[in-house]
Amino acid sequence: MRHDAYGLPVTTSDPEALALYDRAVHALLGWEATALDLFRAAAGRDPGLALAHAGAAICLFLEERFAETKDATEAARAAAVTLPERERRHVEAVTLWTSGQVAEAERAMRAHLADFPRDVMVLQRLYYVWFWQGRFADMLAGTEGALRHYPGDSFVLGMHAFALEENGRCGEATRAAETAIRRNARDPWAVHALAHALYESASFDEGIRRLPAAIHPCRGLNWFRNHLYWHFALLHLARGDVDRASAIARAAFERRPSSIAGDLHDSISFLWRLELMGRPVDGRWGPFVAIGRERIGRMGLAFHAAHVAMALAGGGDWPTAEKHLGMIRERAPKDRTGVMGEVLAPLVEGLHAFAARDYRRVVERIEPLRARIVELGGSRAQRDVFHDTLFEAAVRAGDAERARRFLAERVARRPDRFWTERAV
Repeated sequence: MRHDAYGLPVTTSDPEALALYDRAVHALLGWEATALDLFRAAAGRDPGLALAHAGAAICLFLEERFAETKDATEAARAAAVTLPERERRHVEAVTLWTSGQVAEAERAMRAHLADFPRDVMVLQRLYYVWFWQGRFADMLAGTEGALRHYPGDSFVLGMHAFALEENGRCGEATRAAETAIRRNARDPWAVHALAHALYESASFDEGIRRLPAAIHPCRGLNWFRNHLYWHFALLHLARGDVDRASAIARAAFERRPSSIAGDLHDSISFLWRLELMGRPVDGRWGPFVAIGRERIGRMGLAFHAAHVAMALAGGGDWPTAEKHLGMIRERAPKDRTGVMGEVLAPLVEGLHAFAARDYRRVVERIEPLRARIVELGGSRAQRDVFHDTLFEAAVRAGDAERARRFLAERVARRPDRFWTERAV
């Protein structure tokens, strides 16, 4: 029996297939664009290597190539039938997720990691399941429990650093991220955790100084490289250098507008932030409205649907925006979590109202949601765009009591220059 880079047994007679698989896992952990090709190459050398098929299914699912995801999922399951327990359970947990059975996948992943805590690919998937459900306490508990099984590993420490930041422990997050980067300067999630921690602790100048040098070694990344530069733009925005922030965002997202979900979230939310700051973006909405029109039926993530709604409303495509909202309402009764109907639908109504300059309706629709917006998933920095829409709407509505209360709360959390200088 051969073993992978994390010491776990893998059924294969081909050492080159195993070496390709190990490189693929490393690439997946490190957001490298080569991960899918490496998993496929491993499966090509050994079609019975079920873990490689499962890894390919993950990559294809993340790229929203769902027909190919189904094929890779079926190949993984077929190859796993006669394999030992560890590999069978790995494949079961991963392919439940690639089949859209998230609750079942979570249970399988938890059970699997209890017995095989060094199965890092399953650990990473579970971490992101929790991320997209806004379950940051679970993320932190998960990484705290995992750390002892991964001594010296940058990837798991970087995951832990981000979980610390999302739980408000920015000083610890900074130190953990720095340690992870020292271990592996090409770990983009650790760099990402550092960017978050510096931003949330209002260390804007330090972040602007440190982030480019930290990003530079992270070569060969997929869309995640743009996300790191989105954080760089946010640091400039928070410091008050709106023109510089806008130029960074243009370079990252608007030279070649992308329909990749991560790129789309960042590009749309940045333009919306400019609108909140009284900087109309006019024609810059155009490419993202066009992409949004094509994606109104993709509601796997409520967070994604909210950003599509922002693009359609911000760009003034009201027929499609209303159609999209109708689809959300229609889908809501089928959502077992309640997020679609109880959080997403009223949030989108509030976003529409902001674009239509009906600021009192924004307050009416979004204020009751404040404690539940976290259920959309996304980071604190990403979710700010929804809370800030409420805060700015209160100012524009002339609701002085609410506006003063909201502004005081916002500045106490993180004193971005726009909010510290915002007049009521």
